[in-house]
Amino acid sequence: MAEFMGMDPAGVQALIRRLEAGKSVLAGARPGLETAIAEAGADWAGPGGVTAMHRAWAFFHDTQADLRWRLEVLTQVLPDSPHELTTVKMPFASQEQAAAAGTRAGTALAETLAAHRTEDTLSSWMKVDSALAAAGLDDTRDPAYAAALLRALDGPESLHTIFGEWMEVHAAGQRNGLRPDSLDKARVSLGALAVAFTTAEASGRLPVGWRENVLTRAEPATLSAIVGLARSSEAFLNEVAVRQFGSSASGSVPLLAGPDWNSALVVRAYTANPGAFQRLLAEHRDVAGQLLRPALVRGTGTGGEFSALLATALDRAFDPRTGAAATRERAWINLINGVGYKGTEMVSGHFLTFKDAPLNLVLAKRLTPYLGELGRGQVHADSPDLEVAPSGLWKALDADVAARFVGALMQDPQTAKKLQADFAAYVQGLDIGKEYPFSSDWVERKEFVQLSAEAGGLSNLLLGGSTYAEFNDDEFIDLVADAALLPVNFILAKIFEDATALGSATIDHQSGEGKALLTDLVKNYLDGWTPDTAEAVADRLITIQMDLLQNSMEEHGQEPLTVWDRDFVEGVFHKRLHPALVNALEARGG
Repeated sequence: MAEFMGMDPAGVQALIRRLEAGKSVLAGARPGLETAIAEAGADWAGPGGVTAMHRAWAFFHDTQADLRWRLEVLTQVLPDSPHELTTVKMPFASQEQAAAAGTRAGTALAETLAAHRTEDTLSSWMKVDSALAAAGLDDTRDPAYAAALLRALDGPESLHTIFGEWMEVHAAGQRNGLRPDSLDKARVSLGALAVAFTTAEASGRLPVGWRENVLTRAEPATLSAIVGLARSSEAFLNEVAVRQFGSSASGSVPLLAGPDWNSALVVRAYTANPGAFQRLLAEHRDVAGQLLRPALVRGTGTGGEFSALLATALDRAFDPRTGAAATRERAWINLINGVGYKGTEMVSGHFLTFKDAPLNLVLAKRLTPYLGELGRGQVHADSPDLEVAPSGLWKALDADVAARFVGALMQDPQTAKKLQADFAAYVQGLDIGKEYPFSSDWVERKEFVQLSAEAGGLSNLLLGGSTYAEFNDDEFIDLVADAALLPVNFILAKIFEDATALGSATIDHQSGEGKALLTDLVKNYLDGWTPDTAEAVADRLITIQMDLLQNSMEEHGQEPLTVWDRDFVEGVFHKRLHPALVNALEARGG
């Protein structure tokens, strides 16, 4: 008979710990008590003392076991429930009752499977189907029931046989993974066995040898069906993913092997378990590159299903609310390295994955919190003496790899626009007004140089990415102008913090005559209307930046820059931007 249960998971865990402490006290006291009773002999006044102690210990132990079992059931039924009062309908009143029912269901399934192996008819298989359905999706979420059911089968080979036979009867020709309609059909029968396996595995109750056997010997279609039909543990799901995405068969050309639904089902499982996906990317350095290769993202033949699921899974895995910050950063580093390696822009590289793909905007959105790390990485690569460096794992990220990764995201014009806007917004928020560029305090000037260098670092990143992105001329010109204006706007923000509103100054230069001067210069270079080299154009761009700065200061009633101040700021612009401008212009060609 089913039981309605309500519990506070955190409170129950605390109670289990207190029961363990009580058991420890009793276990520590028992030897001394037994010795005292033996020494007292007939003089002992409490003949039932040891017996009572044993009973108390057994009560604590049995209560712990029952509570743990109930928590395991709750975890399977409501895996994402908050740590607060939660209710659930328990299929069984006790572990013993659940195990007995599981044994009966497993025995019935084993007997019908044995009969089918003898008869090998459609009729005999339908009895196996019925036994699977009778096992029940709700009951198999009970760890004691699930483990007993599996123990009643004839080893893990029974699982291989059942999955293989089911696919042969109900989904012939889908050995590369079950289609969505076939997966839905499988839930009522095959789903019960998948849930039993994942429930027992997640609770540590799988029969000995089953886990290793299934992970190493099961067909890819069996593994993808298991994780597609039932929520599995992070460890099991990640081991399945490493095998699936590391296989050269993943993303096979549909004409040769049929659509690759195996990969789609594994990624689909991650949309419901983003923490596991984050750990996969963080702990397996090569998986990101394997997962994002064009042959897989664009070659599954699933009608865009795989790439859409992957975008959702990545979005949730990199959500700041998912997992630990350090794990999330490791996942980012591995992903950037997996995409931004040297040669990624070639025909055989990863850039094709990001050509107008749904992944780009998702990754650009989730990258925003790390723009400072990327900007500081660019500065540290060029000027380590400035003491501007990224933190933690970001220190090891190669600046060119980061630029190529940004270039990959820029393969989508909408994403390129978002990156430009996000970079500009970040620069405008760099502790505006905290330090003044021409202060008499050297500490303040140092802080200004470091922050302005960070603004220039983000400009370099945008310009570096532009050398790989497939922009038309207008898009390229717009990006170069915006990138060149980032440090200008930063310095204006510092100067005008006490004098006038930052917003108007910034908007004036991004949409008015200042930007027009920059865009005209780059356009003339691209159109071949000037004999100047890329280096000469870059010099002229920096001169225009300085003129914009000087003019804006005069318009807002500020003291004009002295010769020494102008030389200082121009040096900052030149050092941060000149090499990146030259590279971008030369790569584009005039």
